[in-house]
Amino acid sequence: MLERLGYASPELIEAYHKAYLKRIKRMGFTEEQLSGEFHLPEAQIENFEYMPVIDEDEIEIDLNFNDSKYKLDRYNIWINDVPVYGMYGKSLRTQNTDKFSVKETIQLSEGENKIQVSCLNEKGAESYKETEYITYEPKEKTRPDLYLVAVSVSEYMDSTMNLKYAVKDGRDMANLFSKNTGNRYENVYIDTLFDSNVTIENVAAAKTKLMSSKVDDEVILYVSGHGLLDDNLDFYFASHNMNFSDPARFGISYDLFEGLLDSIPARKKIFLMDACHSGEVDKEEIVVGYEELLAEEKKSGLKTYTYRGGEMTEEEGSGLGLQNSFELMQELFANLNRGSGAVVISAAAGNSYALESKEWNNGVFTYVILNGLINKEADQNKDGQIMVSELRAYVINKVEQLTHGRQKPTCRQENLDFDWRVW
Repeated sequence: MLERLGYASPELIEAYHKAYLKRIKRMGFTEEQLSGEFHLPEAQIENFEYMPVIDEDEIEIDLNFNDSKYKLDRYNIWINDVPVYGMYGKSLRTQNTDKFSVKETIQLSEGENKIQVSCLNEKGAESYKETEYITYEPKEKTRPDLYLVAVSVSEYMDSTMNLKYAVKDGRDMANLFSKNTGNRYENVYIDTLFDSNVTIENVAAAKTKLMSSKVDDEVILYVSGHGLLDDNLDFYFASHNMNFSDPARFGISYDLFEGLLDSIPARKKIFLMDACHSGEVDKEEIVVGYEELLAEEKKSGLKTYTYRGGEMTEEEGSGLGLQNSFELMQELFANLNRGSGAVVISAAAGNSYALESKEWNNGVFTYVILNGLINKEADQNKDGQIMVSELRAYVINKVEQLTHGRQKPTCRQENLDFDWRVW
C-alpha cells in the first residue's frame, strides 16, 4: 500500500516487508502458502451449557473444526484473551484433515471467563472466534502469588556502551514489589539478573520458575538496557557480553522474552521494557532534544544521557531514519500481547533520559512507574487500587510529558476486558 501510494522510501517499504515475512514465518507459514483464494474455516463449541456462575475450577467442552476447501492447520482456546495452548496453539498438520473434533478440559480463572475458540487452515486464514462466558466463584478464596523477573544491564564488556541507571532501575523495581505489597499475595518470588548475569542462558532459565505459577497468579517482566535492531529487523536486548556490531551473536532475542511469558499457567502478565536504542544516533535530533530539555533539567533534575562514553556518535544504520527504526522496534515487541496475552508497555529512545533529584535517581520510564505506584499518581479514579489500564495510561502520558516527546512509550493491549489490579 505504501509503495503504491508513493508515501514511503524504498528502505521503509523493504523494512515493513521484512517485518511481514518475519511475522508469517513465526506462524509457520510462507508467502506461497498464503497466496491463493481466501476461505475461512469454521470453529464451534458444541455442548456449552450457559451457567452464569459455577464453583468448579474446570469445565469440559466439545470442539468441532471444519473447512470445506482447505486442510486444517491448528486450533487454540483463549481465556480472557490469553491463549491456553501458547501463541501457536495445537497443530493439526499431522492429521491431514479438513474436519476435526476434540474434547478439551480447561481450567478457569477466578471471576468472569471469556472463552474463545478458533482454528486456522493451511492458507493461514483464521475462523471467527466462537465465544462463550462463564463466571467461576471458588468455594474458598485464595491469594495469588506474584512473580517478578528483572533483567537489567548498566555495565557492558564494551564499557563505552555503559548506562547510568539501568541496573538501579531494575533493583528499585524488585525492591518495590518485594517490600510494599501488603497482604495482597501469598508469596512473592523475585528473580533478578543484573550486568554480568544477563546472558542468553540465564534469561532462558527464568522460565522454569514461571512454569510453576497458577492461572490466577501475576507475572511482571521488567527489562532495561540497550535494545537493537539488526539488518533483518530482529530485535535484540544487549547482554553483558554484547557484540554491538553483531547483535545476533550474544544478543537476547525478542523471541526469548516472548517465550518467557508464553504458555505459562499465569494469565495476568505484564511486560515493561525500557530499551535505549543502540543503533544509529541522529545528532540533530539529540541536539534539538537537549535544547528543549534545558529548562526542564534546571527545574526538575531531568538529565539527558548519550552513550559511547558520553559522546554523540553516528553509526551506519538501516537507512530507515531514527524515528522509523524506533517505531519498527516498538511494533515488533509491542505485538507480544497478540501472542501470549501479556500487556506490553515499552519505551525506546536514541539516548537515555534520567531524573536526578534528592528523592529520585532513575531513568524516566522507571521513575514514572515507581512514582505512579508509590505515590498512587496512577490511581486515576482514586479508589485506592491501580489497575493495569490506569498504569498504562499514566506511563504513556507522563513519560512523553517529562521528556517533551523525546521518549514515547508504546502499549498494545487487545484484551481490554481483562483489566486487573497491579498495585
